Amino acid sequence: MVRDWQGALAALTLIFGVSAAGWASQEELDPPADAQTAGQEAGSEEAADEAPAPEEAASSLLESLPAPTLHNLAEGDTVPVICPFRDTIDYEPGQISCGLLAVRENREAETSRVIQLLYVKIHARGPEDEDGDEPDDGEEEAYEPLADPIIYLTGGPGVGVPSYVERFVDHAATETRDVYILQQRGITQSGDFCPLYSLEEPALNVARNTAEQEEFERRRLARCFERALAEGVDLSAYNTVENARDVRALREALGYESWNVWGISYGSHLGQMLTRVDAEGIRALVLDAIVPNDLENLMRIHRWAARVLEHIVTTCEGDAACARAYPDLEARTYAAIASLQENPVVVTVSDTEVFPGGEVSVGGQAIAFAPFMMMYEQSTYPGLAAVLNAMVRAAERRDETVFTAIALGGGGDLVGGDFSPGMNAAISCNDGYTWQSAQVIAEDMGEVPGLAGLIGSVEGAAASQALCEQYGMGLRDRADYMPVSFDGPSLIVNGAWDPVTPPDLARQIMPGFTNGQYLEVPFAGHGPTRSDECTAEVMVAFFDDPSAELDISCVETANGEPSFVIPMTSRFVARAIVGVEEEPESFIAFLAWGGISALLLGIALIVFPVAFVLRRIDRNASANTGGARAASVVAAALGVGGLAVLGYAAWHTSEISPILLIAGFAGPARIGAWAILLGGLAGLAALFLVAGARLSSGRMAIGTLGGIVLTGLAAVSLAIFAAMADLTPF
Repeated sequence: MVRDWQGALAALTLIFGVSAAGWASQEELDPPADAQTAGQEAGSEEAADEAPAPEEAASSLLESLPAPTLHNLAEGDTVPVICPFRDTIDYEPGQISCGLLAVRENREAETSRVIQLLYVKIHARGPEDEDGDEPDDGEEEAYEPLADPIIYLTGGPGVGVPSYVERFVDHAATETRDVYILQQRGITQSGDFCPLYSLEEPALNVARNTAEQEEFERRRLARCFERALAEGVDLSAYNTVENARDVRALREALGYESWNVWGISYGSHLGQMLTRVDAEGIRALVLDAIVPNDLENLMRIHRWAARVLEHIVTTCEGDAACARAYPDLEARTYAAIASLQENPVVVTVSDTEVFPGGEVSVGGQAIAFAPFMMMYEQSTYPGLAAVLNAMVRAAERRDETVFTAIALGGGGDLVGGDFSPGMNAAISCNDGYTWQSAQVIAEDMGEVPGLAGLIGSVEGAAASQALCEQYGMGLRDRADYMPVSFDGPSLIVNGAWDPVTPPDLARQIMPGFTNGQYLEVPFAGHGPTRSDECTAEVMVAFFDDPSAELDISCVETANGEPSFVIPMTSRFVARAIVGVEEEPESFIAFLAWGGISALLLGIALIVFPVAFVLRRIDRNASANTGGARAASVVAAALGVGGLAVLGYAAWHTSEISPILLIAGFAGPARIGAWAILLGGLAGLAALFLVAGARLSSGRMAIGTLGGIVLTGLAAVSLAIFAAMADLTPF
């Protein structure tokens, strides 16, 4: 009978576990009455003989259980669910929990379907002790969080919760407070209506210019909208007003009278809208990386891209080493962008599934937006100038290897990870992001003629707005999108080097926050409350006592002006990306050459000292090698040591930013490269010396001779490999 019960339980687990999103309810179900009866009869031999098969037990249990409520929630209901990211994020039960919230899709319509939104709760982990250690498991279970939790408003729009969960598990905000994150409507498990957005019609992945790229994007959006409408999605309901109402609904469903609100980027827009929709539910408000509620000046992307380049160029010119390494960087950058826009580099790739036709066109966007994306995180700033120069250098030389690597990297995650393009497009249409872009793009391009046509076109922006209107997503009533007025305690934060929501936008909204404080974080990127430890602590102190004067002394020194690294120039990583994707067998053979050479040197580095010790123990005289043995040891040490230093340099470079590897290797890379070359010279010396000793003495132990020759050849081989792999210091 026990086996039968286990079989039935397994069957139930499978049945309830495999749902539309792969979720299962975490509600504890009482055993049905007939199951209890069967359990009581388990001691009876007669009952055991008549026990049903596992399939019958499962069927009986299913008939007796109430219908699952997971897909029949009423508006305002919640239900716990297993977190859909449990296999990708490492956490213990009780640290993170998830649920579903049921809301009406369109509260402005008389009839509207109910949709379900995923929300996450990161449980407060408890304060660290004086040594900076977290409490042990027993203390953690006993910790009672502060009564005023935080609701985090996600960005994008369209970004899912997993990336935030990973980042906030150890954030200062989750030390003493629970943090809730609502996955907004239309994002992944909250009803993504275009989950295969970038996978359909792969030919749309290979636009040859900006105009074609705009056209292909509209075609994708039209298909997305058509499917959504056919499936009963009310596209007009995907807007920031409804998102704010969802946040209010979650607060009410969880039973909080008020909570602390924290929003970054699009989340700052949602936070401003929340002051209109649920002002009484906001205990204290922190907005970071500001998107103005009226969207005024937000869509001046050409202006912001030029600002990024100006920051890099100005800082480099003020640094003697950078200015010397990358002369005339500004003029060369704009010249390279113009060259690629007029005549893109067309590279050939073998992955015709992703890139039908086998060709990819790379234009000036690659130069402008590699450093643009790096500027989001201040930790990557040391590599900005080197990456910009590497892109410019590749354009000047029309380096197909580098641009092929960029093309292959761009096609890596077509699914989009936890980003939902359909939701993003609907918000852009309904809120007016698309409309604002159409209004300002001509003026924006006129301000920065060197980038004109790089990001979009006047015609393309107008066509995108027309597409919104075609599918019922015209501009919403602007009364909801006027600058907000809020007298609750507020902290408005912006990174001084934020590439996409610069401080100008934060200062623009400040007059509406009569009880607000403004904090601009020097040399910080997009969302310093999320990425900068000092700013995070300031935010937590504000939540602790919103009326107290903030101590922001650490902010001025937390991020100094970036010191740009000057890496050893190398195309090795670009060649590796292309080699692995395009000619894996040839590239593996090439790596094997270097690997075998290094292995022989490693063996020599062990054998020669061991042999020396054994000879001393046996009191045997060493054969006269004319110094060849010593030269071999030096060659092995330099070769192995040089590789180790290069390996460390590669790791150090990737820690700054993986993109920086396109430029070369930072840190002590030149030392490692020189060591390998000098090891090759020492290997040559060993070969000449052993040949001379052999000729002069006429005899030498075969083991000694073979060891020296193999070591010398391996050192020379490794040096040649390094030269061919572009791992040289010059």
